Amino acid sequence: MEKYLGNKRSLLSDIYTFSQENCPDARSVLDIFAGTTNVARMFKEKGFTVYSNDANRFSQVLGKTYLELSHYPEFIGLDQLKSDISEFNLKKRLFDDLSKYYDLEDDYKKELININFNESIKVFNFLNSLTDIIPEVDYIFLDYYTQFGNKSNYKSLRGTEGKRNYFSKENAIILDNILFFLKKWKNDAIINDEEFHFILTAIIEEVVLIANVNGTFHDFNRNKLWPNSLQKFYLKIPAVKVDNKVKGFSFCSDSINVASKNNIQVDLLYIDPPYNFRQYTAYYHLLNFIAAFPTIPDIAAYLANLEFVRGQNPKDDFTSDFCFKDKFIDALDTMIEDVNPRYIIMSYYGGRNHWNHWSKEEVPTDTGYKIISNYFSQDKYCQHTSTSIIKLRQNYQSRAGEKKQIIDEYLFFASLNNKLG
Repeated sequence: MEKYLGNKRSLLSDIYTFSQENCPDARSVLDIFAGTTNVARMFKEKGFTVYSNDANRFSQVLGKTYLELSHYPEFIGLDQLKSDISEFNLKKRLFDDLSKYYDLEDDYKKELININFNESIKVFNFLNSLTDIIPEVDYIFLDYYTQFGNKSNYKSLRGTEGKRNYFSKENAIILDNILFFLKKWKNDAIINDEEFHFILTAIIEEVVLIANVNGTFHDFNRNKLWPNSLQKFYLKIPAVKVDNKVKGFSFCSDSINVASKNNIQVDLLYIDPPYNFRQYTAYYHLLNFIAAFPTIPDIAAYLANLEFVRGQNPKDDFTSDFCFKDKFIDALDTMIEDVNPRYIIMSYYGGRNHWNHWSKEEVPTDTGYKIISNYFSQDKYCQHTSTSIIKLRQNYQSRAGEKKQIIDEYLFFASLNNKLG
């Protein structure tokens, strides 16, 4: 999910270092705008009890796999469908992905894969073989989201007309086939909830890789299929390491009241909010549709209400107060009061945002930085500090050549004065 807006994967070590400098006794964390769940995953790997939340359904699906998974999937109910035949080397891909996310010895990774992932690989081999038209399948993504569909026509507010172009024909067929079987297996109780989310996670991650978009799903490349979208759709095994000694929980709710609604109590609140007008449920609507697809009771009614060039059901849209300049600080204050943590770490991107002009000709200002600094200077915060990622890295290691890429990234820390209330 490297293409996700605001993805913090490259900053994980910085965020952890900052937390250890300022709140080394924290043992639980709520990543309240979790997105890819990368930050929550990092803290879980460090031994924290973690909670993730996001208004996007796909984020909770990722959390169900990467944070909550208690057993490696065995897919006992699918024994008759498991296959050893595949054109894809899923073991090699999983080995590489585990190397990317975990600091593990090669022999341990090989043993982990051979002992715990063989059954998943056999099921994924079957799913990846579903390349042909199947009579029982309603080809929804082919029909509504490709230029080859009968229901993919759009007309923009400016009068532009055309067909949606999110997938190649071949990839849309595979996607529809896999979702058909996933929904059937879930409805027939052939797979359990963890196995269901494990497959759904793999689907979402693969769609991100092969969709014909420039990072988000708010629009698509209208005139052609880009090279990534011409690569064959195939599911990869999610690179997850089960650790039942460390608990994880994931939610899909409004950040303003998710803590009180779910009785979440944590030491540390990590905040990485949207800093501009973009509504993320619109930018990632297709991933949210896929996340909900197997459980939508009346898919025909859902599809009948698709709107906009992008093809989103407006009921799926969520408007966050954080996406409005004049509501941002009040929303931040309300959310912190609801969580009532001991400590707060907040990421801030100082590029073009609420407080910076969107014209490419203008240099961004530090107005937003000052506003957030002033907020954390209130008496209810007994301690507060901030640092740029550049300064933080200079304090503990030398990383030549990175200054240009990350100069606008900052971290704020605050501790509540005996907590609120």
